[in-house]
Amino acid sequence: MLDNTKVTISATTKATEAKAVAPSTTAVIKRANELVKAREKFETETLARSNKELYGILSEVYDLFTNASKDLACLKETVKEMKAGLSKRNVRVQSNSPALTVFVRYVFNSDRKRAYNYTRTLMAAIQANTPLNKFSEFIESKGGVEECKKNFVKKIETVQKELAIKEATAEMTATLQTMEAEEVVHMTDSSVYFSDGCDFVYVIARQTAKDKLELLRVIPKTTKALENSAIKELAKDLIEKRATAKDAGKASKKDVATAKAVSSMSVKQVEMA
Repeated sequence: MLDNTKVTISATTKATEAKAVAPSTTAVIKRANELVKAREKFETETLARSNKELYGILSEVYDLFTNASKDLACLKETVKEMKAGLSKRNVRVQSNSPALTVFVRYVFNSDRKRAYNYTRTLMAAIQANTPLNKFSEFIESKGGVEECKKNFVKKIETVQKELAIKEATAEMTATLQTMEAEEVVHMTDSSVYFSDGCDFVYVIARQTAKDKLELLRVIPKTTKALENSAIKELAKDLIEKRATAKDAGKASKKDVATAKAVSSMSVKQVEMA
């Protein structure tokens, strides 16, 4: 009987002790608030200081690459030497990687993911023609490396081409809205429904000879997709004609070897230049 009483008392004591150890909601919230302050301090002091140091090194790589890119011969030899140095560290760089990646991996000796992020960040800065003294400010304005590298998800040539088409499309739209008609013709069933605020009518025609067209039918509904597609094709044609009309003289390799021109060149392209 005595033994059973001892067991009951012991179990009750342990339960009481366990209950006493559990913190109150107030204590948990208080500790959580302390952690919030610790996190804020880390972000505003430790992390911010660390990021500034990182941006400082990246800005030096930015300066190094843009200067080397002023001469393709210099860039070619530099990439060759850096690749040899990386090989000694057992770091491989694929031939289809941007030449800029070689600079990044040589300095940071980083894994592919970090090298990719840093390379894209540098490319975004180059694409934006960022002055060296504004480099860190540029990254901060984008929200850091992770956000900044999202600004360069396409090759520079692609971005430039898309921008040229966008500008030519706007120009062509304005031209169509103000240009005089070559001829006014009467066509049956020419009533058209304009959707999405469209401005133009589209006609199916048949080409019979040079500069001769047979107008067949009016498309009864103009959609934004149809209008955008048609004007985009006119914009492309405008760009091509202007490119053809440009002076055929080519600049020397040294003249065209700017940072923007070569920042997306692959290692293989630089080696073959």
